[in-house]
Amino acid sequence: MTVAPAPFRDLTRLLSPRSIAVVGASDRAGNLGGDTVQRLRKFGFPGPVWPVNPNAQTVGGLPCFARVEDLPAAPDLAIFALPAAALLESIAAFAARGTRAGVAYAGGFAEAGGEGVELQRRLQALCRDNEFMLCGPNCVGLMNMGVPVTSTFSTVLYELDSLKPGGISFLSQSGGLATTAMSIAHRAGFGFRHLISGGNEAVVTFSDYLHALALDEGTRVIAGYLEGVSDPPRLLKALEEARRRDKPVVLVKSGSTGASARAAMAHTGSLVGEDRVVDAVLQEMGVVRAASVEEMVDVALMLASLGPAQRPRGTNVGIVTFGGGNGVLAADQAASAGLTVPALKPDTIASLKRHLVSVATASNPMDLTPSTAFRPEALAELPKALDVLAADPDLDSLLFIVSGLAAKAKEITQLIVQLWRRSPKPVCVSWPSPPIGAMAALAEAGIPAFEEPARGLVALGRIVRRGEALRRPARELGASRRDVDWARLVPAAGAGTVVCEDRCHEILRAAGLAAAEGALARDAVAAVRIAGEIGYPVVLKGISPKVTHRAAAGLLAADLRNGAELEAAFARLSARAREIGVGLDGLLVQRMRKGGFELLVAASVDPLYGPMVSVGAGGGLTELVDDVVIARAPVGAAHASDMIDRLRSRRHAKDPDGPLPTAPAAEFVAAFSALAVTAPWKRFVFEVNPIKWTRDGAVAVDGLLIVDEA
Repeated sequence: MTVAPAPFRDLTRLLSPRSIAVVGASDRAGNLGGDTVQRLRKFGFPGPVWPVNPNAQTVGGLPCFARVEDLPAAPDLAIFALPAAALLESIAAFAARGTRAGVAYAGGFAEAGGEGVELQRRLQALCRDNEFMLCGPNCVGLMNMGVPVTSTFSTVLYELDSLKPGGISFLSQSGGLATTAMSIAHRAGFGFRHLISGGNEAVVTFSDYLHALALDEGTRVIAGYLEGVSDPPRLLKALEEARRRDKPVVLVKSGSTGASARAAMAHTGSLVGEDRVVDAVLQEMGVVRAASVEEMVDVALMLASLGPAQRPRGTNVGIVTFGGGNGVLAADQAASAGLTVPALKPDTIASLKRHLVSVATASNPMDLTPSTAFRPEALAELPKALDVLAADPDLDSLLFIVSGLAAKAKEITQLIVQLWRRSPKPVCVSWPSPPIGAMAALAEAGIPAFEEPARGLVALGRIVRRGEALRRPARELGASRRDVDWARLVPAAGAGTVVCEDRCHEILRAAGLAAAEGALARDAVAAVRIAGEIGYPVVLKGISPKVTHRAAAGLLAADLRNGAELEAAFARLSARAREIGVGLDGLLVQRMRKGGFELLVAASVDPLYGPMVSVGAGGGLTELVDDVVIARAPVGAAHASDMIDRLRSRRHAKDPDGPLPTAPAAEFVAAFSALAVTAPWKRFVFEVNPIKWTRDGAVAVDGLLIVDEA
C-alpha cells in the first residue's frame, strides 16, 4: 500500500524571520554566536537581534539577556551557538516561550555515531512534540539575501562587504560546498536568493527546503548539492511542485546507498545501477544533473538569466567569433556537449553577406575577423547580421565568442547586451582573457559570461536536454494494472528464489503478454512430442535455478529441425548438465522465433524510488553495447515508445520493409511495467531478454525472475 508523503512545513520563520535570538553569543574571539551577531548587524538585518548569555552584559554592542524568559518577546528564530550537550534544554526553553524555529550549529549527533545517534533521536522527538522547525544540527546555517538575514557562521561572509541578491537559491547537504557555490557566483558578478546548509537534517529535510523554494516568488532557479535522500516520496513531491511552477532545479547528486538492483545472475544487475536510476528519476522531474559545483553554478546562472520563452528548443547552435580558430574549436566542443552546428542555408548566407565585411565568413561558425571591431561602418552593420542569425529558424541558440579586443571592450559589451535583450533565443557569451571590467559589465546587465567557451556550451547542452525531458510523454498515461495470482504462480518465494524461464512465461501469459510457445520436457520422448505439437524448428534449453546464462554453460541448442536432431541435443545437454554438476528441472522445448529485433525488458525495485522498468539492446548485445533506458514503473505506451526511441540501437530495428514501428514493442513494455508494480516482493529483478520485436508484435523468448527480498 502506498503511503502519502507527510505534509510540508511552513518555513517562513526559519527562512525569513522578523526577530532573532543568538544563544551562546559572546565577544570572545572565535565565538560562533558572537560572529553571527556581528554579521547580522554588518549586513543589515532589519529586525531586532537579541544575544542570550548569562555571562555577558553586551555582545557586539547589543544588550545581552541572561535567559530566554528575559527577552522582550518570543523571537521568530533562535540561533543556537551551543555545544551538543546544552542544545536540547535550550530548545525546550525557547519552545516553551513560543519560538518555533531554530538553527543549531553544533556537531556531535548522528554524524558522530555512538551516543550521538541517541542524542539526535531525542532531539527529533523534542522538536516533533513542540512543532519546532530546526535547521541542523551540524550545519553552517541559512542566508536570505532578500531580507537580508545571515543566520550562519559561513566564512564566505568574511570576503564580502555586502550581499548581492539574485534569483538562484542554493541548498546543500555540505556546508563547505554551499560556501564554494556562493563564492563562484560572486566572482562571476552574481548573488543568490537563499543559501541553505541543512546539516544532519534531523527535523527539516532537503525536501522541505526544496518545496519552500519552489513556492518562493523570489527564487527563479533552485540549485543544490544532494548526497542522501531520507524521504524519497517527499523529495519527488517537492520536485513535482518545482516542475509544476516551471522553476528549474539543478542538482549535483553524489553518494550511494549501495543498495540498487544487483542480482548477479541477471543482466539487469550490471545495467541498472543506482546512478542510472537517479538519472532517470531526475530527468522525469525535469532536473538538470550537473557533474560539479562549478557546472551547477554555470547552468543555474544561465537558466536564471533566461525567461521561459528564451530557453532553447533544440540542439542547433549558431557560433559567432572574431577569429576562425575559436569557431572551429567551439564546433568540436559543441558536439561534445550534445549540440550541433548546422550549415546555414543559402538565403541566410546571402542576407549575412549584405552586412559583413568582405573578409568575414558568412557561415556557421561565422568568423567576423578582428577587423570588424575596428571599422566603424562594419561595427554599425554587425547588429543586423546578428539579427539575421537570431531569426534563422534552423538555429535554437547563439554562442558569441570574443577574444581579446580590449581596445573595443566597451563597444562589444554594448553590442552583446543589446543582442541579449532583443534576441528571441538564448545567447551564450564567452570572452577568453577578458579585459578588466568587461565581465563585470555583462554581469551588471544580468548576462553570465564564460572565459572558456566549453563551459558555456556544456551549460547550454544541459538546458537543452532538460527541455527534451520535459517534453516527453507523461509516464503513467495509459498504463493499467496487470493483476495475476502471484501466490499460485510463485508459491512461497523467499529471498534468493530463482524463477526459471518456463514459469516466467506462465506469469507473462497470465498477464496477457505474448511468450514463445513451449513446454518443459523431462525425457527425449516428451521433448519430441512437444516439438511436434508446437512445430519445428525448436530451441532446447536446460532449465535450472543454478544456471541463468545457459549459452555460457553449454545448456542451449538452437535451430533443431527434426526429431533426430532434438533427441541428440537432449542427450548432449543432459550430459553437459551432469558434467558441470547441475541438476535440471527439465529441458524447455521452445518454438524458435526467427527474425525481428531483440530487446531486453526488465523490472527491478530501487530501495528509494520503488519499481523501475528498463528497456535496452537485447540478446548478445546487452552487455556489449550498454544501451539501456530506465523509468519509474508503470509507464504508458507513449512513454514506453519514447524510451525505445531513445535507444542508440533503435536505428537498427528494421526489416526489409523499413524501420519497425515502435508500437508493438512499446505496448509490451507498458504492459510488463504494469505487471511489475503488482509483484508482492520488496526487492526483485524480473528480466525478459530478449523479446523479439517485429511488425506484428513483441514476444518473450526468455525470462528470469530473482527475488532479493520477500
